[in-house]
Amino acid sequence: MNQQGTFDYQECFKNIYYYLYSNGNSSRAERIVSDITKVLLCKLMLETKYEQDIEKLEVKELLKSLKETYPSAFDQFDDFAMTDEDLKTVLTMLSNISLSNAPSHIMGDAFQAIIGPTIRGDKGQFFTPKSLVKCMIKIIDPKDGEVIMDPACGTGGFLTESFVYQYSNNKKKKCNSTYIGIDKDKDMSDLSMAVTEIITCGRAKVYNQNSLEILCDNKKNSNLLGNVDVILTNPPFGSKIGITDKSLLEKYEFGYSWAYSDKDKTWYKMSNIVKSQDPQILFVELCVKLLKDGGRMAIVLPEGVFGNKSQGYIWAFLKEYGNIVAMIDCPRNTFQPSTDTKTNVLIFEKKNKRINKVKIAVAKNCGHDRRGRITNSNNEPLPDDFILIGDEYRKKESKWWKKVNLRGMYFVPRYFENEVILSQYKESEKFISIGEMVEKGYLNIHSGHEVGSEAYGTGNVPFIRTSDLINFELASDPTNSVSEEIYEQYSKQQRLKEGDILFIADGRYRIGKTAILCKYNIKCIIQSHIDIFSLSEEAPIKPYEFVYLINSQIVQEQIRNLVFIQSTLGTLGNRIKEIQIPLPVRDEEWNKKIHVFQENIETRAKILSQLNEIQHSYEL
Repeated sequence: MNQQGTFDYQECFKNIYYYLYSNGNSSRAERIVSDITKVLLCKLMLETKYEQDIEKLEVKELLKSLKETYPSAFDQFDDFAMTDEDLKTVLTMLSNISLSNAPSHIMGDAFQAIIGPTIRGDKGQFFTPKSLVKCMIKIIDPKDGEVIMDPACGTGGFLTESFVYQYSNNKKKKCNSTYIGIDKDKDMSDLSMAVTEIITCGRAKVYNQNSLEILCDNKKNSNLLGNVDVILTNPPFGSKIGITDKSLLEKYEFGYSWAYSDKDKTWYKMSNIVKSQDPQILFVELCVKLLKDGGRMAIVLPEGVFGNKSQGYIWAFLKEYGNIVAMIDCPRNTFQPSTDTKTNVLIFEKKNKRINKVKIAVAKNCGHDRRGRITNSNNEPLPDDFILIGDEYRKKESKWWKKVNLRGMYFVPRYFENEVILSQYKESEKFISIGEMVEKGYLNIHSGHEVGSEAYGTGNVPFIRTSDLINFELASDPTNSVSEEIYEQYSKQQRLKEGDILFIADGRYRIGKTAILCKYNIKCIIQSHIDIFSLSEEAPIKPYEFVYLINSQIVQEQIRNLVFIQSTLGTLGNRIKEIQIPLPVRDEEWNKKIHVFQENIETRAKILSQLNEIQHSYEL
């Protein structure tokens, strides 16, 4: 049989999926995909052991043979959800496809064609984009003969791609590694078992188990503790699926409360068990304990783990047991459209020898947009930085990788980029931080307020929200305007004056956007996600200069690197004081530029104010 391409397999698998969805007994995506994988094992068995006419097959006899051929798989498999006739139909549809001769990468791509679009995580499990999987594997570089594990294996992507990587790099085209997967979800473990069985030629073992129970007494797979060479994983994450089982939490150091001592500069574990712990936190500890000495781990984690000071004990634990070798900052849309949670990747080595420098890489593109589209309007593929980041990890000189010293209690990779950005500027160029301006009395920062949605539409005073700051303009929505009484209630607290700068400090995508108040728009109330900057007369930067400079590329890059994403919302927090503003050189060109800038903003504000007056007059 001639070797067929990826497209043939993808089309075949998709056609089977749609047939079962329309004609089968189950419309649940996970159940259908699970049935497909079992049928594929039947097909593989028929190719390698049997030569029979499909129409003459006895289904009960086929299932019996299947269980004898793959006993470890069918210990946990349920029976088919499809009917006998559907089973025969699907096997007929597979008759022109060879599984035993198909290269593993083609099989992997074909499985992804049905797994990706149909299965969505409802228990915190969101499937890792293939380019990121490959990037993590290249960095970890699993060696032949090693034990490779994913304790939250989902569809088995890390395991199968590790096999493909090792097989491709082995001149003898052999692979002696062992691949171990565990997943709590029954359908996922069934699917992963079949996928890995086919692609790794039987070298994989997948278990249907709650991995977090491995630390409990007399539980399955506890023998793996301290015996795994490589862990590649993307554990389930989220506070909505927090672990509350006290008998489980007490087995983990991270199942207890931790406190930080400013005096000792040390984290201490307390005696009380937490009420709930996010699963990804426990998975970090589990993975470290599964690794043998010298073992390596690449794990996807929410950015909150990297940027939350209250979880600094996690990093103290990692440093105690080994080295943080590298970190990758992932684009916010990496797991979209499935979830908006921002993630990063941690590379860890369980080793006593300490390293001083940590490698960081910041990816800005992941090969798809927020809606999952992989091409632009011209049908050109969207850029994917993960491919280059993986390829260049071991190069001495790389535009993607930088070596930094971890400092403080923040571990978000791009946080350390600002040092690199500012170092590129000449010593003659002067900067002043926002923190220094506050300390010297040049700048006062205070936040806006929330008035409550019941106040919307009660009057004509604009309530300025983050969405209203557009191109330096206050484009308020009149349906959110409030009454004079509410304005009087908040105006004394906000103390707005001409020249005050509005700066979005919290939100989803618009942090760093600004506007400036002038006599035409000063009467308003500012939302709490917006900071109000008031410059003093002694400040070395004037208000319109400040707005202009804070929107410069060098400052906006800094802001991006200082925004940490907690769940789905971004915040600058106290890091806003770290922003370095370039001091202007007031030559003729600069003065002319700022004059035009100010004139344009004030003219537009005047026109907008006049239009609003006309609108309110018409409404009366």
